[in-house]
Amino acid sequence: MASASPQAKPSARRLDSLALLISLTCADSGLSRRGMLALLRLRQCQLAIKHGSRGALVKIEPSDVPPLLNLGAVGRDSPLTADFHSLVVLQLIADFPERGTELRALLSARRNGLDLSALAGALWDADGGEEFERASRDHGLDQHLLAGTLWVALKPLYESVASAFTRHVTPPSGGDMCPVCGGPVWARCDGEVICAICESRWSRDLRAHSFLAAEGPQARGVSRLYDAATGHRLIDLETALLAHAFDAGPLIELLQLLDSTH
Repeated sequence: MASASPQAKPSARRLDSLALLISLTCADSGLSRRGMLALLRLRQCQLAIKHGSRGALVKIEPSDVPPLLNLGAVGRDSPLTADFHSLVVLQLIADFPERGTELRALLSARRNGLDLSALAGALWDADGGEEFERASRDHGLDQHLLAGTLWVALKPLYESVASAFTRHVTPPSGGDMCPVCGGPVWARCDGEVICAICESRWSRDLRAHSFLAAEGPQARGVSRLYDAATGHRLIDLETALLAHAFDAGPLIELLQLLDSTH
């Protein structure tokens, strides 16, 4: 059993550091000023979800080979998946009141039979898109909003379970994908790489890659790099920023969808 909970509630000082990190890593995201503020609040919401899930146990059955955890089963089996989703949707309604009708429809659909637990598992299935398409059609929902909000709601659960697991199990080194959940690399720091999904860290020798600085201005401490041969991109983080680091990509995609002209 893994406890999906951190040990301390985020402080105001930590949230100030979070705002700094977001401004450094997401300034080129294309989000409007309102979108950037919403990104900060959405991450704060995720951190509150991590804290609020204290004591909620998720049964895990680790694999003998990477990826060690099945996050599809984690989201499917968590008794709090629907509650996490509601918190995220309510935060988005507050930030984007003009999209309230579409967002409230997500909450209403759950009361009318939408099975979020099954969809949480479908996020990790090869044919999961068909299940989201069918659920969206049956309940008159925007498929992208449904999938995006559920993913954002489950990410803090993934992070918490992976963190609890790796306190007891050291992830094997090497490999291009996360040994804990199978996610891709999004950053490196102090000789380790970081998973975009569960934020686990593991040792990976990147010397075979020819990483160059990406074009454009670079923020100090969060250099943007790319491999000209493969097109792979990652962030080179300073150690001082590691505690607040997270991959904002899925959150940005959702906010771009909500912040676009409608």
